[in-house]
Amino acid sequence: MRQFPLGFIGFGEAAYNMGKGLRGEGFETIRAYDVALDKEGPYRDTVLKRCEDAKITAVFSSKELVENSDVVVIAVPARFTASTAEGLLSFAKAGQLFVDVTTALPDIKERQAENFSRKGAEYIDSAMLGSLMALGHKVPILASGKGSKRWHDLMTPFSMKIGLVNKKDPDNTSVGEASRIKLVRSVFMKGIEALIVETMLFARKCGIEDYILDSVTGSMDKDSFRDIALRMAGADLIHSERRSFEVGESMELMKAVGVDPVVAQGVKNRLARTAALGLNEELHGVVPKEFETIYGLWEKKQYK
Repeated sequence: MRQFPLGFIGFGEAAYNMGKGLRGEGFETIRAYDVALDKEGPYRDTVLKRCEDAKITAVFSSKELVENSDVVVIAVPARFTASTAEGLLSFAKAGQLFVDVTTALPDIKERQAENFSRKGAEYIDSAMLGSLMALGHKVPILASGKGSKRWHDLMTPFSMKIGLVNKKDPDNTSVGEASRIKLVRSVFMKGIEALIVETMLFARKCGIEDYILDSVTGSMDKDSFRDIALRMAGADLIHSERRSFEVGESMELMKAVGVDPVVAQGVKNRLARTAALGLNEELHGVVPKEFETIYGLWEKKQYK
């Protein structure tokens, strides 16, 4: 396995778990810098303890880290992505990889890629599609942008799971494409989490949590997610008015048992928007059988 110096800018839980896992795979030279190291305080102590536990060298400036790393992983909160990248730019050298694993918007990453390309460095969008805390460095990652194939090839020997948005021509993929996929996916993954929490809270208040788990399991386990998604998106065009009313009744019961229908209100609003399209009559009550048909109807009606 080819060894090279790797650096983390930002050393929160994600970077800590990734770095610790890589060290366990035999990765020798890893450094970390976090702004918390600039001043005394409890978080500074946490970063230093993480570095010690993971056997990673703490450095005390971003300049020192960049100048001593072939690959720099930017793992800061998304709101600091642009300012962090811009702060690293003056230290960047030709041939370096800067790997952005933040959840910043695609246009931010595209802008930074342009900036770093002028220095001969490559800025890669690397979207994590799972829990770093649970999976560590083996979390599925989707990469896009020039240099993404090199990032994949460098890290695969250390058991990282880096997929490429465009396997045939990865270096010609839009830099922000991986994050675009992640952010769309997040609406579902975080949304279903919130829906499960609200549903089970409601069920618990009604004393029927086991019945609900068994009933929903029976409905969801029969088919693939792709089939379920198609069936639900198609049926939404036909049955949304009735279903919106039904969810309204559910909300009344939720309020009666002391549950605030936060997610349910969004569900009702979306169903009401679909009903307003009038597609039930236009389709004569027949549910579309293909996503392309559904997409076409959304576009025709300028659905938002």
